Amino acid sequence: MSRIMRIDENQVAGNLNEGGMKKVMISTRRPVLGELGNKVLRNASQDLVGKGAEKGAVLKNANPTLKNIKPRVDTRWRKADGTAAVVVPKKPITRSESIKSTTEPKAVTNGEAVKVHVQLNKGNEVKHVTLKREDSQLSLRTLAKQNRKVQQKSAPSSSASSSDEHEIISTTKKTERLDTHSQKLLESIENIDENDGWNPMLVSEYVNDIYKYLNQLESRTGYALRENFLDGHKEISHKMRTILIDWINEVHHQFKLDIDTYHMTVSLIDRYLQKVKTTPKKKLQLVGVTAMFIASKYEELFPPEIHDFVFITDDTYQKYQILEMEKEMVKALDYNLGKPLPTHFLRRFSKAAKASDVNHVLAKYLIELATVDYSTAHYKPSEIAAAALYISLYLFPLTTTDGESCLIWTKTLEHYTHYSVKSLSPIVQRLANVIKSVPKMMEKKLKSPWLKYSSSKFQCISTNPKLKGADINALIDKELPL
Repeated sequence: MSRIMRIDENQVAGNLNEGGMKKVMISTRRPVLGELGNKVLRNASQDLVGKGAEKGAVLKNANPTLKNIKPRVDTRWRKADGTAAVVVPKKPITRSESIKSTTEPKAVTNGEAVKVHVQLNKGNEVKHVTLKREDSQLSLRTLAKQNRKVQQKSAPSSSASSSDEHEIISTTKKTERLDTHSQKLLESIENIDENDGWNPMLVSEYVNDIYKYLNQLESRTGYALRENFLDGHKEISHKMRTILIDWINEVHHQFKLDIDTYHMTVSLIDRYLQKVKTTPKKKLQLVGVTAMFIASKYEELFPPEIHDFVFITDDTYQKYQILEMEKEMVKALDYNLGKPLPTHFLRRFSKAAKASDVNHVLAKYLIELATVDYSTAHYKPSEIAAAALYISLYLFPLTTTDGESCLIWTKTLEHYTHYSVKSLSPIVQRLANVIKSVPKMMEKKLKSPWLKYSSSKFQCISTNPKLKGADINALIDKELPL
């Protein structure tokens, strides 16, 4: 690949000599953005040499039009072609002109007086004023008053027929500025993105539209899971699926992968098993390893190598088998990999709730328990995230500055999650049953999420006594409080 040479003023001055300028090799490939500005400098330097400039002459002094040329492409917004900012010197106003301007007021529209056309109508003078709304800073009420004054002066008799009336003022309504937030925020809903305008990474102007799109995406046919989606498999059962997901959770923790990588792996496994009913039992682990291999390349900055995935299967599968299964999986899923994940929604919901660290960590633990359990696999990611956050706020309620307990599910949370307490009731009860069945899962050696969240890094949340007390039973048996 040929090297693209970049020329600036110093290089041009260095290349100038008594006989002319040295030949510069220019690459035949498409130049980079910075090269576009340098072409102007190169052409100007040739003119400079043709005029017999001495060595070391300043390039910009040769041509005054190059004073504002930069070696980089200007990314600022530019004015439309053909428009230029012209500075008009102001003429000093004399005393007589100032008195004249005050005695003869004029309606001004962007520096120009309004033209008034006078027409005789049956002996009466009718003045027509053409004034556009977007060209005037006057309010409609002020314009109406001026209209009445013109009518009173021009029409002394009030017996004029309606057929002789003419349109006095034609105005066009100015389009109102669309607010990116809902009008409900004016009353009881807080705008959680109000202070994020300074940070372009948070895209506060588009974040509501983004999550609206994610809510639509999770309900599409290619992404949504059916209840009991393993029905129809001859060799795969829900118990095998539970064992596989628990093992995937352990591998994910050993590799120290991102939490989104784990949830995407589970999503790929479930969607593939729902689509391909002929998956044999001996290839179930291969499906799990390949799904994590794909998710790692999708989410991780430095994904593990394929040899690492061969190693964790104890050489049960070889490299070529993983690559072949990767082709099969992406074809079966029609290359639709980026499904919305529960953690995507949980981050947004925790921000709306102003949740503490304990609330957020507990909700993450409950979401991972829900991924292992087959009975909650068909719920939408946003539903699981909202139900997990509700349980965490119920067990560890937030308090105000006065020390009083806040509402569990506020109007702000209901607005941003799109779920009310009534709609979340069956999901919360199902998730509370999963929490209650954790000891039985550990007896079956399905304890990877519990061991992971029992460490001090996650505040030992899985060993918290509130997860075993009467509060969990109240969620199952009683009506959910607000």
